[in-house]
Amino acid sequence: MEQAAQQINQIDLEHLTDEETVNLAQYGNVIALEHLINKYKNFVRAKARTYFLIGGDREDIIQEGMIGLYKAIRDYRCERQAAFRAFAEICVTRQLCPATKMASSGKSIPITRKDSH
Repeated sequence: MEQAAQQINQIDLEHLTDEETVNLAQYGNVIALEHLINKYKNFVRAKARTYFLIGGDREDIIQEGMIGLYKAIRDYRCERQAAFRAFAEICVTRQLCPATKMASSGKSIPITRKDSH
């Protein structure tokens, strides 16, 4: 499987499910990893848009969301029978929410949710 994962190209990825593409990325296929990151970057941007960073940059929040996406790709397990997109949404949210909680406690850089006021 590992050798096959290295040989797949971008065109082949268009015919695979997200779950299959994640599996390839987990086996070290950089093209599969880049494909997922590119496919989900607008999703992460939309999710991050609901947060803001006082005195910070929008890109900082997006970067936090991208870390959550990377963790989703790394940690996804298809045997749990959840769609990758749903798992990715949870991981991105979990990456963004702790910063919000830290901000409300005053212990870190303040990040809060726009629609929480």
